[in-house]
This record gives sequence, C-alpha cells and structure tokens, in this order.
Amino acid sequence: MLATADLIVVLLALVPGIPSNASLAQLGNWRLLTTVVVPIGVLLLVNVLPHKVKCMLVYWKPYGWLPGCEVFSRFAPDDVRIDMANLTKNVGPLPTDAGAQNARWYQLYKLVENQIEILEVHRSFLMYRDMATLSLPFVGLAPLCLYFAGASEEAQWIGAGIFLVQFILTAISARWSGIRFVCNVLAIHSARKVAGATTPRARKARPS
Repeated sequence: MLATADLIVVLLALVPGIPSNASLAQLGNWRLLTTVVVPIGVLLLVNVLPHKVKCMLVYWKPYGWLPGCEVFSRFAPDDVRIDMANLTKNVGPLPTDAGAQNARWYQLYKLVENQIEILEVHRSFLMYRDMATLSLPFVGLAPLCLYFAGASEEAQWIGAGIFLVQFILTAISARWSGIRFVCNVLAIHSARKVAGATTPRARKARPS
C-alpha cells in the first residue's frame, strides 16, 4: 500500500499531464500498474528479503547484525528503566559476545513475547523496517518511472529525493523502535523475575 500510494502521489504531482492528457487505455494501464503490479512486487520484495538484510539496510551494519547483538553491552546500560544489577540477579550472567547476546536476548524475549508493551513496539519495528526496505528501491525506480512518463529531469530528481528522505526517516524510526523493542524485554526482566529466565546451572556429576 505504501509503494502504491507513493507512486500515485509522485506521478500526479510531478507529471500533472497524466490525468488530463491520458487516454482511457493509458489510464487503465496506470490503474493496472498501481493496483496489481506494484503491490505484487512489494509483497515479493518484503517476503523474499531475509530479516537480516532488512536490518542491515536499516541500521547500516554488517550482514547478520541485529539489535539484540548489543543489547546487554550497549543499549540496556543506557536505558534508565533497566537496573543492570537487578537484571543480572533475575536472569543470570550477561553475555558479552555479539552472537551470544542476541541468542540470550531471544530466550528472554520468548518468555514475555505476548505482553502488550512487547507486542506494540515489535509491531512498530516491523512496520518501519519494511517501510524503509520498500522506500530504498524507489529511490531509483521513481525517476525511472517518471522518465518513461515523460517528466522533466528536475521532476525525476525530485522523485528520487522524496523517496530518499522517506527512506532516511523510516530507517531512523525503525532503528529507535528496534532498540526500544529489545530494551522493553530487558526492562520487564529487570523489574521482576520471570519464571524460566534464570540460566540453569550445570549439574555436578555424581560420583560413580
């Protein structure tokens, strides 16, 4: 829906001759493009791209980096809601390796995933992340569509600029939503002990 709405707005705003000069056949083609072809392409793009690629585009980090990779070492200590001493007491030793941090955070997340403060921010993170992912290709596609629609070179640059600004804004929103998401999980575990959160201690071997 976002891509369809963006495409329609850009075409109508930057190519004002389309509504008045286009024939019925041309208008039918534009309708087909914006209501069938573009949404299908959008769905394919969203579903085909791995979530790690989407996070790479949003956070401008190497492939495989996720917000949980620095949640214990960077984000949680900066969150005033999280008492690190209480968190350690309630969940056990906190990892420092990036992969171990993300794995441990995911374990803690699964224990509280259905709580309202987690569901809402998770939904926001996914929404902004996908919006940013969809906006980036249109930085190049918008001027291309405008070129074939007969728009001026200036209009093509404006179209690219609109989607570039949209990408930056949605990427920043996704970043903060993602950080808020991972920190919300730890804020709950810091405030109270959740059943199953403590890392089980290794059992001592019994003498034979």
